Amino acid sequence: MTESVRGLLEQAVAGEAQALRTLLKRFGPQARLAIRGKIDRKWRPVLDEDDVMQVAYMEAFLHIDQLEAHDGRSFTGWLTRIAENALRDAIRGLERKKRPQPEQRHTHRSERIHA
Repeated sequence: MTESVRGLLEQAVAGEAQALRTLLKRFGPQARLAIRGKIDRKWRPVLDEDDVMQVAYMEAFLHIDQLEAHDGRSFTGWLTRIAENALRDAIRGLERKKRPQPEQRHTHRSERIHA
């Protein structure tokens, strides 16, 4: 017999890790679909959906106490937002790494201070 989603949600918010694992297993694939195809080709060698979902699951565990979902649909929406945020943050981090550090940036001749 499967537990009701509402019961699992209540248990997960109360801190029962197994309930959250069950919810993630059941609804995680739907959240994953929301990020499918959103990783630009230039980032695919260093970032994939598994990476993003791993961060999303970790964030779900860390912030389950903030969950206000009452059914599978609202839980999926919550998890999808976490996954989308994880993807956005990962891409921003990769873009930051590509930028030269301030001390390595070339300055335009007119910006140089002459002593």
